[in-house]
Amino acid sequence: MMLESDFLVLGSGIAGLTFALKAAKLGRVTIVTKATRDEGATRYAQGGIASVFGEDDSFDSHIKDTLDAGSGGRRSRRRS
Repeated sequence: MMLESDFLVLGSGIAGLTFALKAAKLGRVTIVTKATRDEGATRYAQGGIASVFGEDDSFDSHIKDTLDAGSGGRRSRRRS
C-alpha cells in the first residue's frame, strides 16, 4: 500500500497529536502509532500534561502553578 502525505508523525501521544492537528492546517498528515493505546507513554505522565496554550495564560503563571501544585511553592531541599 502506498500512502502520500505532506507530514509523517511518528507517535500518537500528546505531542504527536498536537503536532498533527497543527500540521493538518498546512497539508495531509499520516500518523504512525503502536498497535494499541495502552502501549503509549502519555498515560504514564504522572500529574498530567500542562503547558501554556491561550493568550490569557503565561509561562510565569504556568511555572507558579506548577511549583504551587508540586511543593506548595517551596523549593525542595536536599538533605545530606
